[in-house]
Amino acid sequence: MLRSLGLLALLLISDGWSSAADVPPEKSLYDFENEADLKTWANLELPDAKDKEPPVKFELSGDHATSGKHSLKLTFAGGLWPTITTTQVTQDWLAYKTFKADVFADRHCVIGFTLHQEKSIRGEGWDPVISRWTKTVFLKPGKNEIIATLAGANDYAVHAKWGKAVRFEIFMYSPREGESVHVDNIRLGNDKPAPETPTKITIAGTDWTVSAVRSSSDGCRELGRNVAHFWNKPPVVTVEQIEESFQTKLAEVKKRFPKAVLAVLRDGEKGFDPTKPEQAYAGWKDAYWNSHGPDTAFAERARNRGKSASQEIFMRHRSPLMRVDFSSIPAGSNILAAQLIVTRVSERTGDENNPEKRANMWVVEPCNRPWEEYEVNAFEYAKDKFWKDIGGFQMGEDPDFLPIFLAWGPGRPGKVNAWDFTQAVKYWTDGKHANHGFMLHGDSGDYMTAHTREAAEIKNRPAVLVIYVPK
Repeated sequence: MLRSLGLLALLLISDGWSSAADVPPEKSLYDFENEADLKTWANLELPDAKDKEPPVKFELSGDHATSGKHSLKLTFAGGLWPTITTTQVTQDWLAYKTFKADVFADRHCVIGFTLHQEKSIRGEGWDPVISRWTKTVFLKPGKNEIIATLAGANDYAVHAKWGKAVRFEIFMYSPREGESVHVDNIRLGNDKPAPETPTKITIAGTDWTVSAVRSSSDGCRELGRNVAHFWNKPPVVTVEQIEESFQTKLAEVKKRFPKAVLAVLRDGEKGFDPTKPEQAYAGWKDAYWNSHGPDTAFAERARNRGKSASQEIFMRHRSPLMRVDFSSIPAGSNILAAQLIVTRVSERTGDENNPEKRANMWVVEPCNRPWEEYEVNAFEYAKDKFWKDIGGFQMGEDPDFLPIFLAWGPGRPGKVNAWDFTQAVKYWTDGKHANHGFMLHGDSGDYMTAHTREAAEIKNRPAVLVIYVPK
């Protein structure tokens, strides 16, 4: 029995979590009980800021207190990142593993907390964002209990290498004018994160499934590993060759299905609808968004690039959303074949992320939200409409993205990529599923800077080719 207890203690320590007897109690940081507690706080004003944020009104309130009789009421006057700050900071931050706070909100919104240390740097770019700790939180209406890990990978964030803790801040993303949130019981603790339940992702057109914990990136990598032994370097192809191949396929299909037609769904190109041969297609939407961590990169995460002529396509946290309008294809049509075409701006060179060198995997993951091309970012799928988690990573009930891969396969060397898109077109034309588009993302074995629907040359724009028999 004693040996078993000793082994358990050793396992707890080796996992980075001390035994219950060694865990220090929670440390209260800010409880907002007295007017004196407010005197150390001020609105953050940065002298080199391009746009000055409107001041935040902060005061004690008897509403929504979770510790004692008062909470901190923050009332905003609009802005993008209005922030209050204090230099009254304990050095106990370095001794604890979790940050905790209680926040009451009237609506879905995003709030953030930041700790600065002596060597922390403000601003964007990799070196600044890893030098300070930030936690952004998607709030639900009502009380929200926040628990966030302090330690970061590779000594990022709260770590002795950055020196003493010197400043703590609370901010809100894009608040409405006149709205308030209540913050209380800000503290440190040693809560061990609860294990996450894996989600099963199905692969359309097969009986396969893969597992993902927090995001479908896990599932994409698992699928790539499972089929890597089938990989052979695909040949280089051109857009013209793919289209010629589909014309040949159409001629063969017509022997069995005389009414079969070919639709080329590419912005600016005519002939997508047999009933409107002179009308140019205008049914694409695409917008790059970046949910790359850490949370300190919140300014980058809030950007929309829906009007860019090219975009990065990489892993789940650095890939665009796309949507193709299939309304010209009658619901219930017999979808016989389809291809998704994406054209790179330039070929991959070198050994890293090169589809000519090694097996790789790309997947198409359907979105479950009606995102707006010129508004979507990693926080919002449309103005004031928030994802459940950063970058739509939330899985489980009513997820931001559905647990199915509608298309999959390796990237090609050269400039032109193409994937079988038959199952995806069937999915969105069966009359049962809303078409909110998809994210194309990979397992990091390939990397693209690709043309978007705004590309100057029409043939460089992404496209879907569909052979179908109208219903």
